[in-house]
Amino acid sequence: MLETDVVYYNVVDGEETRDAVLVQGLPGVGLVAKAAVAYLLDKVENVRVCRLMSPDFQNIAFIRDGLIVYSFADLFLTKTQRPLLLLYGNAQPSTSFGQHEFCDKLMEVCVNIGCSFVLTLGGYGRQETTEERKLYCSSTREQVLKKYLPKINGSVFSGQIIGVAGILLTEAERRNIDNLSVLAETFGAAPDFEGARRAVEAVVKLADLDIPVGTPEEISRSYSDIVSRHDLSYSP
Repeated sequence: MLETDVVYYNVVDGEETRDAVLVQGLPGVGLVAKAAVAYLLDKVENVRVCRLMSPDFQNIAFIRDGLIVYSFADLFLTKTQRPLLLLYGNAQPSTSFGQHEFCDKLMEVCVNIGCSFVLTLGGYGRQETTEERKLYCSSTREQVLKKYLPKINGSVFSGQIIGVAGILLTEAERRNIDNLSVLAETFGAAPDFEGARRAVEAVVKLADLDIPVGTPEEISRSYSDIVSRHDLSYSP
């Protein structure tokens, strides 16, 4: 049976990853998570730890200038006050089995290098959004919600979370790891840089980071730069 392959690029010291926060930034509603993590990658020093390649990535080959652009999900380690493990990529597994298997493998990697908190980001698609773009939160642990909701002025979410952003929470719980999902209101148009700005703001507050929260325009520029450097790479 095929499974997600992990290709390591750098060995990390356990001291560097102690108490690390995994932040998920794969494509989803409004590309909120992907754009937010792209901004963080552009603004903080980081090193690529590994690349995860799922056999259940979409069966579409994207071509640019005659060359195939790989589907990927990369894990980066940041050099910040509290280390972040930033998951950035251009694809999610396209089957239910593939999503669960991918998340299981990702958590195995993250736990082995010191992850102690899982934070997933996403967009909450709505026909009308509030001016401040409210944040909606969920977790497998009530005490986590009580602790962190006031910190970001979030509201409790009720509904569905599709894909990696939701499955990672249950995979974290299986390993007795605190977890939180933060969804920013979005019209659903992609990429939504205002929604991404709210997601960045949440990460900065939750992880107590000394990082400026950029404007939507700044996040847009960072996103374009990261996409050109990573998504359009022609080699794995």
